[in-house]
Amino acid sequence: MAYPADKSAHHLLPACRRGDRRAQEAFYRLHFPRLLPICMRYLRNREEAVGVLNHAMLRIFQSLDDYREEQKLEAWLATIVRRTTLNFIRDEGRARRRFQPENYDPPASVANAAPGQLNAEDILKLLQALPDYLRVVFSLAVIDGLPHQEIATELEITVAASRWRLAKARELLRGHYQSINRINESLL
Repeated sequence: MAYPADKSAHHLLPACRRGDRRAQEAFYRLHFPRLLPICMRYLRNREEAVGVLNHAMLRIFQSLDDYREEQKLEAWLATIVRRTTLNFIRDEGRARRRFQPENYDPPASVANAAPGQLNAEDILKLLQALPDYLRVVFSLAVIDGLPHQEIATELEITVAASRWRLAKARELLRGHYQSINRINESLL
């Protein structure tokens, strides 16, 4: 069943509650232009804002049973989007504090401390296993030695996003490296 886009989403709510994907898509398309500016007020990066809004919409669909018809739908949606955005900002802040790049030893020093050493091909494979947005920041920061301000300008992201991406890349590389060592040790 196709759902016409009109100015009210109330007719979509019963189908969205049942998990009807077409109704959810129509609901999403109807509210996306009104809700994205809420995220953009708190986040400078549109890519992050869209990601946060997508997460908020998932929370909205999961919480539709909590919505009461006497509430104004737009206000209820805006509250969920705002809270999701602020939670994202707080989580990102905690991640930056938890993964301080200054406290991290470069991958080369980690490799040297390990029982086996990785060759250049293995390191390249580890780097290529990273998602693009993490691999690019890692390469610019660690390999090319650019400061976060330059990376942020170059990639049109925030300095905070650059730091988070570097920390996340390091975390993933560390995890990949440790799993490779566990596999190698189990083979010995």
